[in-house]
Amino acid sequence: MKSSTMDDATESSPALKAFSLLEIIAAMDHAPTLAELTETANLPKPTLHRWLSMLEGAELLRRLPDGRRYELASRATALAFAILSNNPGSTQRHQILERVVRTLGESCNLTVLEGSEVMYLDRVEAAAPLRVAFQKGSRVPAHASASGKMFLAMMPPAKCDRVIGTLTLERYTANTLADADDLRAELSRIKCDGFAFDDEEFLSGLFCVAVPIFDRNGRDCIAALALQAPVMRLSRSNAAERLPVLREAAEALAVTLQ
Repeated sequence: MKSSTMDDATESSPALKAFSLLEIIAAMDHAPTLAELTETANLPKPTLHRWLSMLEGAELLRRLPDGRRYELASRATALAFAILSNNPGSTQRHQILERVVRTLGESCNLTVLEGSEVMYLDRVEAAAPLRVAFQKGSRVPAHASASGKMFLAMMPPAKCDRVIGTLTLERYTANTLADADDLRAELSRIKCDGFAFDDEEFLSGLFCVAVPIFDRNGRDCIAALALQAPVMRLSRSNAAERLPVLREAAEALAVTLQ
């Protein structure tokens, strides 16, 4: 069935037409081709190509190396981050993080995926000693973080393989998964278990456990919630005890992100 989104925008301003096209691409679970977008947006191919070129020139879209497929570019994801950081739900999200920290006694953060990196949408630090101070807006590599591996594990397989192919898989510690096959094996476990660990994979002495935050359809992982602490306080042996609190908070956070 063809979408009426672009049809509805045809009578509107150019800005709304461009926004409607971005919406369509953002909602797709893979990077679409021009032919797929022509079908979905219900626009003539020359018209659609003109809009795609304009959005690409504005750094809101980018073409993949194959030259055929399109995905959101850094300017679009930066805008999405700014909107999420400052919309009315941001106060409620911060309060949820504060409750998690009070309950579990460790720092926690809310993250989103931007390209090959995980960005901290919000963070609340615990009062406990020996903590690592990250800030809102901090970035960490996807392959070396609990949240990043969660995002990768929850992607459709084809998209996950494509993203892994773009990663440098830099080794940060002795525990970093710097081999693509090792990373894929870990992602399979994460997808099955529904949670992810960072066992001193980015910083030595730091352990993290992350859970997914899904969209309203329960299909796409749109964010992740992670607990972070020194290894003497958090490890594989006791992280499971924290999961019920994290999952309950993840459900509450999902409502604020709709």
